[in-house]
Amino acid sequence: MLLVAIAALLWNLGRRNADDAMGVLEKIIAVVFLVISLFVGGLHQLLGFGLLMFALKLPRARINQAPFPAANNNEIFLPF
Repeated sequence: MLLVAIAALLWNLGRRNADDAMGVLEKIIAVVFLVISLFVGGLHQLLGFGLLMFALKLPRARINQAPFPAANNNEIFLPF
C-alpha cells in the first residue's frame, strides 16, 4: 500500500513538474513502484484497488438532503 501511495504521489508530481525530463522520470519511477507492488501484492491487491476506485466514483450524499418524513401513525413498517 505504501508503494502505491508513493507511486500516486510521484505521478501527480510528475504531471505538475515544469521540467519535462524530471516529470517523465517521476512518472517512470511511479510506474515501477506500481508494478513492484502488484507483483508483490498479487492479483487480490489489483482487485481491491479496482473496487476502491469504483467506490470513490459512487455519488456522494448531499449535506442538505432532507430525510424521509416520519409517519405520524403507530405503524412499524416504512411506506414505499
